[in-house]
Order: sequence, then structure tokens, then C-alpha cells
Amino acid sequence: MDYKEWSKQALEDLDTAKVLLENAKYYASAFYSQQAVEKSLKSLTIRLGKDPGKTPSLMELIEMIEKEGVTVPTNIKEDLMVLSPHFIISRYPDAANGVPFKQYNKSISEDLYNKAKEVVEWVKENLQ
Repeated sequence: MDYKEWSKQALEDLDTAKVLLENAKYYASAFYSQQAVEKSLKSLTIRLGKDPGKTPSLMELIEMIEKEGVTVPTNIKEDLMVLSPHFIISRYPDAANGVPFKQYNKSISEDLYNKAKEVVEWVKENLQ
């Protein structure tokens, strides 16, 4: 596995989240924000010599990263806690207690996008 490929895809997913946000597809933007972070964390995990597996759990991934000696700022952990559930609730009516596209608005999706961008930038700094 090449961490650079995961990192490139993370950046593409982040860009996709932005495009969807700009086009009022808020639920989909939320999903791609989460995906950008997941792939970004997986790139760092791989760079550290570990196999991230197929887990979508952002908290599991960050724990793997911390075990390798990387200090994770509190704000990054908080961003992950907020982003993590959107892997499921942005896609499935039974997980969102309603139709996902009705559960999101511009404000919520902008917040998720900004958190994702912050995490992706933090990971980029740690890939060096």
C-alpha cells in the first residue's frame, strides 16, 4: 500500500465535499468530508508502517497513530468525534432517523467540511 495514493484520494474527496457543499448537496458533502478524513488518517497509518485495515472508525485510526508516538492535538480528536458518525448517518434513513438529505443544511455541512479540512492539513504536516 502506498500512503501517497491514499493521501491523493483524501485530497480529492475533500475537494468533492467542497463541490457538493457549493451545490447544496449537503448530506453528500458530509459523507465526503468524513471520507477525506478517513483516507487521510489511513495514509498516515500506512506511512507509519501499520496496516489500517478496512475500518471506517476515525477514532480507531487515530488510536493506531498515537500508538506509533504521534501526538494528536485535542482539537483534532474533537473534529474526529464530530465527523465519525457521518459515515453512516449521511447515507442511510434508518441511521439518520429520517431521510439523510433532510438532516443536513449549509451550516452543518460547512462545519463538517472545515473540520475535515483541518484534520487533512494536520495529517499532511505529519506525513513529512
